Amino acid sequence: MNTIFKMIGSAVCHQMAERSFILQGQQLPVCARCTGIYSGIIFSMVFFFIFKRLHGNKPYTTKGMLLGALAFIPISIDGFFSYLGFWESTQLLRVVTGALAGASLPGFFLLGANFTVGAENNKPIFQSFVEQLLVVGITLLFGVMLWMNIGSYFATSVIVVLGIVCFWSDLIYLIMKNLSGNGKLPFWLLSFCASFFIILTIGVLRK
Repeated sequence: MNTIFKMIGSAVCHQMAERSFILQGQQLPVCARCTGIYSGIIFSMVFFFIFKRLHGNKPYTTKGMLLGALAFIPISIDGFFSYLGFWESTQLLRVVTGALAGASLPGFFLLGANFTVGAENNKPIFQSFVEQLLVVGITLLFGVMLWMNIGSYFATSVIVVLGIVCFWSDLIYLIMKNLSGNGKLPFWLLSFCASFFIILTIGVLRK
């Protein structure tokens, strides 16, 4: 399984050991920042699936939109300035900034895919601001636990891999929905199939 995890992780991450978490003596499939991003994506998607929000199309409230937008600022600042050498980011900063962005990204993907101009758009992605905070909070807690070396290598790797699949599925879903107009297709099924193909292809090529 380690080889499969690493191959899938290689499709999206540099996998530098010094920037990755080590759990139970084994390096996670992606770096700390990517671990935060993809765990946030899968936690959000699980929430949307359980509460049947995958077809949500109602725009966020002002507070919700603000939280979602601000969530991308820390990762941009930390990533950009650490890359330029202004400071050396820490594992905690990497996973926390990644978690904020990852937990917020799927909601915008869904809104971009499902929103129809001129239609009623009454299916909420989040019923309340509290729901949105809950998803972000769970992801942040998960990231901090990993930083404290609390967690299972296998379970965390599965979460990360599923997050990678969900990211590509969300992106493909967004593209397909916008290109198809009002077409009636099994968009989610097609998106997941395409994401597996892309990830495995890139992973195999990089290895």
